[in-house]
Amino acid sequence: MQRAIKLLRVMGIQISLDYTWFIIFGLVAWTLAQGYFPSVSPGLGVGVYIAMGIVSSILLFACVLIHELSHSYVANRLGMDIKEITLFIFGGVAQLTKEPDDPKVELKIAIAGPIATGLLAASFWFVKEILDSFAIYPVASSIFNYIVIINIVLIIFNMIPGFPLDGGRVLRAIWWMKSGDIQKATMIASRVGKGFALFLIFFGLLQLFTGNIIGGLWAVFIGIFLQQVAEGGYREVVIKKSLRGIIIGNIMTRGVITIEGDFSLQRIVDEYFFKYHFNSFPVISSSKLVGVLSLNDVRAISRDAWGTTKVRDVMKPIDQQAILSQESTALDALTKMVELGVGRLPVLGKGRLVGIISRRDLMKLMAFKTDLGI
Repeated sequence: MQRAIKLLRVMGIQISLDYTWFIIFGLVAWTLAQGYFPSVSPGLGVGVYIAMGIVSSILLFACVLIHELSHSYVANRLGMDIKEITLFIFGGVAQLTKEPDDPKVELKIAIAGPIATGLLAASFWFVKEILDSFAIYPVASSIFNYIVIINIVLIIFNMIPGFPLDGGRVLRAIWWMKSGDIQKATMIASRVGKGFALFLIFFGLLQLFTGNIIGGLWAVFIGIFLQQVAEGGYREVVIKKSLRGIIIGNIMTRGVITIEGDFSLQRIVDEYFFKYHFNSFPVISSSKLVGVLSLNDVRAISRDAWGTTKVRDVMKPIDQQAILSQESTALDALTKMVELGVGRLPVLGKGRLVGIISRRDLMKLMAFKTDLGI
């Protein structure tokens, strides 16, 4: 089930909203309407404060989106391939299909976001000053003043030199250029990121004890999130480094169990799923790979109809993007698995199925290399 709502495409990039986004949107709007705006612009009605809170929240997330779009635009101009940006509970995430191979590329992508946010802060400040000089639209002036402040806060927060924040990516790029070792650079930036995350967690707990429940909880949650992402970022670099250069043909599973398109689902359940315990099977027709039948495909059909339903009627046609060659690398396989959200990929040789590579195969390879101290 999709966790994100697709909104629109900008510069060829899909913009989506994770369901958790509505949580923070509501909290921000409520906090502004109940606390911030009544204190800085007293004497207005409840309805006006609510409207100010909603408009400010929309502008805030528009700024976050522009921040992420700036990263994505620069990344795509430099040869990366960013297809989607998802706004969720902690902000926005641009989904990269690969990491930069050059520290200068990493640096340019990292600083694009803070530069865009700085330009937004300056633009909103300029408009606010015009409104203040003519003493018109005080409500709009208060909203723009808040957006100026929040953009400055976003710059300061994002430029903290801890991975995965923009400042952490800048630190990683500089250390990478200096040492030539992305793994060491990522380890250092991740350690700084985890240190900052622990500080946020400690600060949040302190806020809880002093009575600031909402602020304290948010600091703790963001700290836990940053700690997990910092650890995951370093782990990802280690995995990619260990898989780079390993040829699929040397580690794939051969002798693949296949099924025919004219088999019934009942036969597949009895003779294949129960016997081999795989979650899916490649479907072959005239010795060519034509699709994949998964356990979920079978579940979608009423059990009474299994005996009369053919595999070809419910299988998923093979996606050409999901096919690997024997010369592909293990890193290629992992990248495609993550991009397509699958756990197994077929391997073809001279147009015929010669093997299967799975995440389990890649994890076994990682375990062997760890056991051997490689």
